[in-house]
Amino acid sequence: MNVPATPIVPAPGRLRAVFLSDLHLGYKGADIGALTEFLAGCEMDHLYLVGDILDGWKLEKRWYWTQDYCDFVDLLMTLRRRRVRITLITGNHDEKLREILPVLLRPLILRRFGIRIEERCMHRTRDGRALIVMHGDQFDGVLWRGSSKLADRLWGWLSERGLAPSRQMSTLHKGRLRRWSLGRAIAREGGALAERYAAAALRRVLRDGADGIVFGHSHVPILARRHGKWLANCGSWTGSPMAGGHSLIVERCDGRLEQLRWPARSRPKAAAATDTPPLLRVRHGDTAQIIRYIHALWRPGAVAPRRPERTVGKLLPPASRKVA
Repeated sequence: MNVPATPIVPAPGRLRAVFLSDLHLGYKGADIGALTEFLAGCEMDHLYLVGDILDGWKLEKRWYWTQDYCDFVDLLMTLRRRRVRITLITGNHDEKLREILPVLLRPLILRRFGIRIEERCMHRTRDGRALIVMHGDQFDGVLWRGSSKLADRLWGWLSERGLAPSRQMSTLHKGRLRRWSLGRAIAREGGALAERYAAAALRRVLRDGADGIVFGHSHVPILARRHGKWLANCGSWTGSPMAGGHSLIVERCDGRLEQLRWPARSRPKAAAATDTPPLLRVRHGDTAQIIRYIHALWRPGAVAPRRPERTVGKLLPPASRKVA
């Protein structure tokens, strides 16, 4: 049974949990301004960032950071101060967060910035259902290798620890090596591959004895019940205004899951090329520090970007300044 998405204008107000995936900060098609507009109208207890929040594949090639990105991180710092529990699930595009040093620094990041980083976690809804929360790139190998249960379990165990080569699958394209992408494969092969991916997620739920799973990775939103289990794919925050908007999963205060859609913003015109990058502004000192950590992780040895200028003032409009 597929549950239809609910268009939302304006933002839905009080929620128990918000699940977002595939923001791809660093990719020029990421519509982060629209996301900040949505979150500014919400109150929540839990915020789950379900993988590929940073597009490290882009950032390691060239540094791209905008004022919208600064505003989004500022908003995370504001939500932290309001005691919102923020959990970041690692994905394949931000896979460097799975490496040894970032893993060792996770307790420090939690203590300093209030962001918990995990490969996967369990969310329990208000009505007691246990939902696995993971990005879903761990299922890529299943789509390629077949259905051996033992191999699938071994591959999943390795993937969640950053050891499996499925994250690095590459193909030769026009004379150069290109990483395999589930999204490109689905666009090329159609719904059959998306269905196989959803089936792999369902097998994980059944194997772990959970009530459902919230995931991302494919950029194909879904909220459905299959064999009595919930499958919830968050979708993505990339794409054009003509693509029907962005999607996310939320838990209402009574425990109900919903798939929501939020309109995409019009693409801004490209700025004229200049030797001097625009000055970015942040409202929280910790925001500037997080940006520098991200740069150091994906651009080691490169000249650090200009430190964003600190400004004063509130990030959220007056209607959204209640404590969650």
